[in-house]
Amino acid sequence: MKKRKMFRGLANVITVVLTAAMLFPILWIMLNSFKPGPEIFAQPITLLPEHFTLEAYTKYLVSNHVFRGYLNSFLVAMGALATGLGLGVASAYGLARYAMRRNRLIMLLFLITQMLPASLMLTPMYLIYSRLGILNTYIAPVLSVATVSIPFVVVTTRPFFLNLPRDLDDAARIDGCNAFTSFLRIMLPIAKPGVITAGALSFIFGWNDLVYNMTFNTKPELRPLTSIMYNLMPKEGVKWNGVMALATVSILPIIVLFLILQDFIVGGLAAGAVKE
Repeated sequence: MKKRKMFRGLANVITVVLTAAMLFPILWIMLNSFKPGPEIFAQPITLLPEHFTLEAYTKYLVSNHVFRGYLNSFLVAMGALATGLGLGVASAYGLARYAMRRNRLIMLLFLITQMLPASLMLTPMYLIYSRLGILNTYIAPVLSVATVSIPFVVVTTRPFFLNLPRDLDDAARIDGCNAFTSFLRIMLPIAKPGVITAGALSFIFGWNDLVYNMTFNTKPELRPLTSIMYNLMPKEGVKWNGVMALATVSILPIIVLFLILQDFIVGGLAAGAVKE
């Protein structure tokens, strides 16, 4: 019993230390966004700003059309969320509930698509989107992010449907449900933690995207928040307080999202890790 308590206490201490180490860069970014530019590199280094200022927010956020970038990032993220969940969850349910040949091969292909670097996909995607006439639209980055989010949704939600008893299908059929209504009314609500987890991370994929938006959208009015941050890193010198101010406002929605959905996300990731 004493060894168990000691082990639990040690595990808690390690958890706290690792959490603090991972959260410290975020705290550092937020605090530096309230410093004047020269103070960020002043010696000795200070954690709290000695000269508190909102210069970075008033100077760089207003002049760089941040609110437009916020809207663009939100539209791409919501599009990736809708596409990823709409196609990924349905695919995961089909792979889990219906016996098909080469099931494991299909899952392997989903995993392989996640391993491909974005740079490898840019040229063929650009050629396809150019033929379709969807360059300089929101559709191109949404479809591109979906190539990452859909395999992730399938891999994450499939274990939930595998663990659901097949008696639920039989009961739903007796009550008059067909395959679609059974999936929509019975299976989806039960698998809600996994679906919410996959949806939240699909939203983050779209929110954080830079490569696809910079490649397929050349119009400034369509650029997301990440590209505005990138523009503050010219060759003549990085505007660090502006970058950190933009980084602060860009991570706030993600923090709020995780605070709201943390119970579902933790439960969903734990359940999604169950081995078949």
